[in-house]
Amino acid sequence: MSDYAPHPSAPKAILALSSQVARGSVGLRAVGFAIERLGVPVWKVPTIWMPWHPGHAKTLGMPPRAPTDDAVFAESLDALVVAPVIDEVGHVLTGYFASAGQVQAACRAIDRLREQNPNVRVVVDPVSADSHGSYVPAAVIAALRDELLPRADLATPNRFEAALFTGREPADDNAGLIEIGRSLPAESVIVTSAFGLMRDSTGVLLVDEAASLLVEHGLVPGAPHGTGDLFAALIVARQALGMPLETAMQKAAASVLEIVARSVKAGSSELLLAREQASLVSPTAMVQARQMGAVRRRA
Repeated sequence: MSDYAPHPSAPKAILALSSQVARGSVGLRAVGFAIERLGVPVWKVPTIWMPWHPGHAKTLGMPPRAPTDDAVFAESLDALVVAPVIDEVGHVLTGYFASAGQVQAACRAIDRLREQNPNVRVVVDPVSADSHGSYVPAAVIAALRDELLPRADLATPNRFEAALFTGREPADDNAGLIEIGRSLPAESVIVTSAFGLMRDSTGVLLVDEAASLLVEHGLVPGAPHGTGDLFAALIVARQALGMPLETAMQKAAASVLEIVARSVKAGSSELLLAREQASLVSPTAMVQARQMGAVRRRA
């Protein structure tokens, strides 16, 4: 045991692996702020450093990229998982990876964590694609698909990433998303950018062995980058606080909707997490949950 011991009632910490930017509300900047605002400790290990998100290339130019060296990344994780305080960690959240070697190092760390604590939960946000296609190397996609996703208790791909990992075309309805989601190797899947049933709406779709749940809300055009990072962070933080997955999903969707709407209204190109942080804790935005029925996973 270390000299420092957390309060007995403190939630388990979340080990978060993703990108780090100097400016903006994406990657670990969004993840770390949201998790800590909910009162959960977070350990952050960056996979890459950039001054800003590449999505701002038109106004700021393409940012220089400084990926964390594979050996340094692996050594850092190795040091953490054998540290005397590692029993403080109860969850792992992964986001953007700059190389296949980083994915493999994350998998080794997860295995070693689970050797010590089989109850460690792993949430994988497989950041890799959008409506324009994939933006990570093929080796990263293969490592995510074949090595990391099978270790995930929960994966949170958007519908383009879900299709990418199954070798299919993106689904054009929720029935297709359910089929694709059930073909992914993670225990449970929440597909973001799902199809709302109401007019001018969008949603997130939980798919597991038993059934599927759609949480939908009105569409807010012009949403800043970082909504997927924020959604995954809020899910894992609320689970660390003991909230059931379906409830955590609805709370996270409401928080994201509220922050997006307020950020867009303010004319911001970034999610205004600090200004609107109350929405992380107690969102008032309305979302609607609909059971979508049971469909068996294909063998």
